[in-house]
Amino acid sequence: MNPLSGYNSSFSSFDSLLPNLSSLLSSGLLLGSSSAASQSSASSSATDPIQIELSTLGQLMSILGTFQSSLQQIYTPSIRFGGGTASSSNPAVASVSTSAGAQNASYLLNVSQLAQAHSATTSFSLSDSGTTVVGSGSLTITTGSYAYTSSTSATSFTANDTPVTISISNGTLSSIASSINGAGAGVVANVVQNSSGAYQLQISQASTGASNNFKITVSDNDGNNTDQNGLSRLAFDQTQAVGSGQNLTQTQAALNASYTVNGASGSNASNFGIQLGSGVSANLLATGSSNISVNVDFGQLNTNAQSLASAFNTAQGAINSLLGNQVRPSNDPIAAMLPRMLNQQAQNSYSNGSSLLTMLSQVGLSYQSPAQYGLGGTLSLNVNSLQAAYNSDSSGAANLLYTVAQSLNALANSYTSQGSGSLVNETRALQAQQRNRQLVIHTPQTPNTFPFNLQNLLSYPSGNSMLSAQQISGLAMYALVYSIGAPYTLNALLVGQGLGLSSSGFSATA
Repeated sequence: MNPLSGYNSSFSSFDSLLPNLSSLLSSGLLLGSSSAASQSSASSSATDPIQIELSTLGQLMSILGTFQSSLQQIYTPSIRFGGGTASSSNPAVASVSTSAGAQNASYLLNVSQLAQAHSATTSFSLSDSGTTVVGSGSLTITTGSYAYTSSTSATSFTANDTPVTISISNGTLSSIASSINGAGAGVVANVVQNSSGAYQLQISQASTGASNNFKITVSDNDGNNTDQNGLSRLAFDQTQAVGSGQNLTQTQAALNASYTVNGASGSNASNFGIQLGSGVSANLLATGSSNISVNVDFGQLNTNAQSLASAFNTAQGAINSLLGNQVRPSNDPIAAMLPRMLNQQAQNSYSNGSSLLTMLSQVGLSYQSPAQYGLGGTLSLNVNSLQAAYNSDSSGAANLLYTVAQSLNALANSYTSQGSGSLVNETRALQAQQRNRQLVIHTPQTPNTFPFNLQNLLSYPSGNSMLSAQQISGLAMYALVYSIGAPYTLNALLVGQGLGLSSSGFSATA
């Protein structure tokens, strides 16, 4: 039997229902409306508010980064009190220099003893230094310190470094001196000419100071290491008897420098880099007295003050421009608080040691409020006021600028530092929000619409398998009516199109 038996041509009038059913399927209930598509398109073309905010935060951090670089130049230790001058009333006794931390001060320096290097000379002398042989064997030189019982006698020797052994073959005074100096043993050897014109070998510790001594032991090829013949004449051990192991003659004892600074006693193994006070040092040149004066340079102080005002005003101006146009306190209170925090720092009182200068206004840096509340103010410098502060307390004025610059940098760092900076953390949160949003936008969705008619189904994505209950109901109604009105057409359209119909055919009866 024909599977379409019972078909009545009178039902072909149901074909007229197809446009209405197509309208039903294409309604808002079953199909995405054109208005929804246009809204989606408008949304995608609209400016992303998150991207605007990210751009603003990036610009803020850039402004603060430049601000911090300027501030760090003001309080860098090398120029914190840079340009200071120091003078010595007796440059023959001591020279003086300043470094970071130098402050206005006066020091009375009395030098009673210069530091000395341990030194000894051969007890014998030769008429020449380059031809007469002293001996052969080896010298072992050790640097360290003696436990003295007198200026030339000790009970023990404590080594500071590893002993150095030097081979000597038919050594003259000059060749021995050359071998010692080339060995890096911590001593210096020189051939000296005495008052009678004869030559002697002098050996000295390379460093000054009471604990910097030396000892020389000899392995003499003549078999006797401590006598007054051959190479053993260079033995020098002050725990041994003079002439029997202590064969060099001590010409200078190892001593520390002794001095007083404003009445306080001091001692140093070296004559150089003697600290008189914060950032002030002296090199001792002779015994005697000298008055040392140190003054902070006003030119550097003025430069630092100008730099602080300029850095502050530049940063606040850029922040005002940025926040005034793009950020409101209601949507970003963190960023909007920044200029007010900077305003507060410029007006704060700071701890400044014993100085009475604790506010920028006291050193000529006056704060001006902004025209609109919530924006950043400015600083202006009165050089005459700065000069007056310098005249009364130059070190206090310099230290105040240092402290304020450091405090402003710390505030900026609380916004920009990686890991804890508020702007950095806000940026990361917005970036995460933006990534999640983009993921939703670009993730393929299962279509929630259905073609306008069955003919369109042929070109519709094969993945359209998740239909709503309304869509399935509409499809069933469409199929029922169409099967009555045009079964052959329906069979041709639906077979194999993912609607669960068998390819063996479709049967419909009235």
